[in-house]
Amino acid sequence: MNQSIHSFGKELSDRLFDEERMYAYIEAYAAENHLEQTMRVLPYARGKHNGQFRKGKDKVPYIYHPLLVACQALALGLDEDDMVSAALLHDVCEDCDVAPEELPVNPATQKAVALLTKVYTGEKLDKKAYFSAIAENEIAVMVKLLDRCCNVSGMAAGFSREKMLEYIEETEQWFYPMIRSARESFPEHSNALFLLKYHILGVVETIKHLL
Repeated sequence: MNQSIHSFGKELSDRLFDEERMYAYIEAYAAENHLEQTMRVLPYARGKHNGQFRKGKDKVPYIYHPLLVACQALALGLDEDDMVSAALLHDVCEDCDVAPEELPVNPATQKAVALLTKVYTGEKLDKKAYFSAIAENEIAVMVKLLDRCCNVSGMAAGFSREKMLEYIEETEQWFYPMIRSARESFPEHSNALFLLKYHILGVVETIKHLL
């Protein structure tokens, strides 16, 4: 694909890319490569997240985030239909009151999104059980790492200092071991995992130094 999805600004912003151009890029890629599930999921995810916004001063439509995660997947060669669909849907159940079995996708993608959806007991999440289950599922673990890569990349624009420190601690505790586990369990994704680790580690260490 020759179509560019990049746009550049002079100030630190919650929006580094244009969501309409990302949508068009994914749509064109899916059509060209016969990703039929992704073609269904694109308008579905946009509709479910309609009216929702990312945290931050710029009031970016929430769909920006799953589109960016899906574009990251494509850029890293993680272009299987299930993977891209799960990237687009990874927050739908949690944020839009949709059950995984209601998603317009196959059972494998439904299961991955179910694993990515946080389930709280009261206000508490069993993080060990949550991350352990994700680590065993090829689709879920790659989407979760893409999601974290996206979020650490933008946290300087939208997070408070305290939130960044909390996010960094969680990343070091749960995501670094997840990357190591994924390299052993899914060696076919070793190149993508290397780049994800490189990016997440680089951003985290830079922000720790600046903080």
